[in-house]
Amino acid sequence: MLAQTRFSSEKPNDETSSINLEDLFDSSRILVSPKLYKAVLYFPFALLLLLTRLIAGVLGFLILSLLPRNSQKRSAILKGICKVLGIIVEVDDKYNDENAKLMVANHVSLLDRLAVNIMVPCSTISKDFHVGLVDSLSFWKDVDISHPRDLTNEEIVAFQMYIEGSSVRVLHFPECATTNGKIGLLKFHPGVFSINTPIQPVLIHVSSSSFMPISPSVLGSTTWADIFWSFILPSTFFRLKTLPSMVKLPEESANDFSKRVQQTMASAMDLKPTAFTSSDKEELVKRLQTSALSAVPPARSKVESSNQNSQQLSGLCRSTQSKSTPTQKLTMNTAAETFGKSPKERMASYQERRKMLLEAARQKYLEKQSI
Repeated sequence: MLAQTRFSSEKPNDETSSINLEDLFDSSRILVSPKLYKAVLYFPFALLLLLTRLIAGVLGFLILSLLPRNSQKRSAILKGICKVLGIIVEVDDKYNDENAKLMVANHVSLLDRLAVNIMVPCSTISKDFHVGLVDSLSFWKDVDISHPRDLTNEEIVAFQMYIEGSSVRVLHFPECATTNGKIGLLKFHPGVFSINTPIQPVLIHVSSSSFMPISPSVLGSTTWADIFWSFILPSTFFRLKTLPSMVKLPEESANDFSKRVQQTMASAMDLKPTAFTSSDKEELVKRLQTSALSAVPPARSKVESSNQNSQQLSGLCRSTQSKSTPTQKLTMNTAAETFGKSPKERMASYQERRKMLLEAARQKYLEKQSI
């Protein structure tokens, strides 16, 4: 069981005081274990799916990198790749606003940005707010951004000019880390909320195949582990929903605007807005890893202590033996002085030597036992 720990420096309000940081993440990949015979029968098919999807994914993204982002061919190929990868996207874009060049979404899985690109072509803000293409290597990486971080005036102007002049929309995950999407939202990073441009909130809900429900992302998981589990399942379902675009008020700070957007999205998803940040998640992962490692040394110390006790006991025995003095000098030579001439004399000599041998052994045993 995970320890109930709070890392955020901000005091949570009454609404979220009952939410622990650990509640926002899954610690186990498999949510419901399938029956053993089903898992055994599915295993060869899972390996075939994994191999096929890895090859199709690599080739597909190489082709996508050669096509213009706004081309219809690119969108069609991307949808085909997603079908091969088992990614099924259901879109509710009732409030889709083409004038809102910046989109913000909650972050649940590694494939979130791919699902959003099915809905609308977009670039993605990655580490340090650099904008990267969805088919670049940064597509597979989710890097936590240290919190808080404020953009300089020059960065705000440059970022706003890029968004306004971009031919495609820009996607950002203001939580800067994945959650399980069941309890609450991490605090939104205020960086992108500094610019004066309409923002389109996008809600993401992820579920896996009923054959073996899994968590798309768990604490301490690696990129390749998330890809592996996503690719061996028959399908992964994404439900996307757009909310009406929002604009920062004239006297509203970037931090207040980010909180307002967070509360709006949390309310629409029936979740709670929290004050926990991506840095808190990073610290939690470190604490769990440290706890796991610290569980090993005690076992070693017990073995070392046992060895030391054995050595001390052995030394004590040797010391006791060396200090003990024999009460009688034993003679193990039981040979007869003369050889008997008749059988009776020889039998008597044998019995006498046997008696002497037993007595010598008894005396030696008593000396060892210090009796």
